[in-house]
Amino acid sequence: MTQTVEQTEFQLPSRLRGIQPTLIRQFFERALPDSINFGLGEPDLPTPQFLRDEAARVTRDEQNGYTSHPGLPALRELIGRQYPHLGLGLSDVVVTCGSQEAMTASLLTIVDAGDEVLLPDPCFPAYDACVRIAQGTPTYYRMPADRDFAFDIDEFKRAITPKTKAAVVISPSNPTGKILTESDLKEIAAALDGTGIYLISDEIYSDLYFTERPHSASEFYERTVIVSGLSKSLSMTGWRLGWAASARPEIMKGIHVLHGFLTVCANAMTQKAALLGWTDQAEEAKAEFRKVYKRRGDHIVGLLSSQLGLRATAPEGAFYTMLDVRPLGDDIEIAEKCLANRVITVPGVAFGPEAKGFLRISFCNPEEKMAEGVRRMKEALGA
Repeated sequence: MTQTVEQTEFQLPSRLRGIQPTLIRQFFERALPDSINFGLGEPDLPTPQFLRDEAARVTRDEQNGYTSHPGLPALRELIGRQYPHLGLGLSDVVVTCGSQEAMTASLLTIVDAGDEVLLPDPCFPAYDACVRIAQGTPTYYRMPADRDFAFDIDEFKRAITPKTKAAVVISPSNPTGKILTESDLKEIAAALDGTGIYLISDEIYSDLYFTERPHSASEFYERTVIVSGLSKSLSMTGWRLGWAASARPEIMKGIHVLHGFLTVCANAMTQKAALLGWTDQAEEAKAEFRKVYKRRGDHIVGLLSSQLGLRATAPEGAFYTMLDVRPLGDDIEIAEKCLANRVITVPGVAFGPEAKGFLRISFCNPEEKMAEGVRRMKEALGA
């Protein structure tokens, strides 16, 4: 006699319920053909030729099997040297498939069910999702819009509770392009001193700065995990080369184990080519990229003011400005109007309530394309 098993509707586990694609992706996926992209934060400048040549040579001439789980020793050594104040050894660095994996693995290692994680408001929405996947609770400290989203130590301290297990900072910031000053980082370190809270410092944009080179949070607070990579600084987004680094062995051990099960290792050809990411050629390329993005940032801020009569924040790093559209109405509605006229923007509310009424504008476009994009925005908004 055959027993009938009743079929029940599949339900996602609780850690994944409510996790949806970000508004950034939702707007991008709905874009009309020939849209001008002010939305995605992806460099449009080509990967430097010397890196492409090296990747081609490695692919053609070498055997490219698995590397060790945490990455090529020579690459980990180069990454460790980037933070001389920490005295990192090979076991203190894990090479990951982009900084997103490094961030996710860091949170999964640190956060237990019910722990709170402090995030900036506004912030890149993936942080919130990663905390929830780790079964933690995202809490927020305001980066006040009325101060152009600058850091506020009082807001940071106010958000700390006995349940806070970790805090996240990003400098330069996605979405605002703001840089945490040395004073900001010292204040953060003082606020966390003696609490046992871990600090996760997302430094993926640290080579894209328009004033002084940003400090690493790890210079001031020892319980810091650094998340970074080459995706933004050398236009290597699709190469998927990131890392997690920390002087805390208990954290790096967990990240190492998770990384091995999640991805085994980062792409071998990418790792080998990335060995050139700390050469004089690479530093020259990074410096040139900074010049280009600085020029573009100044250009787009000027266009938005002269053509739309709207104020945009002055970028300090990365490749974003926040456009204040509150005089025109709701940011989602304005982003929809722009999208209908073939311009992709991101409503500020995608990054948190503090950015409601703003649009994040990425300037990963040549000047003539940005001019056309602003012209289309002007037409869409009747400015």
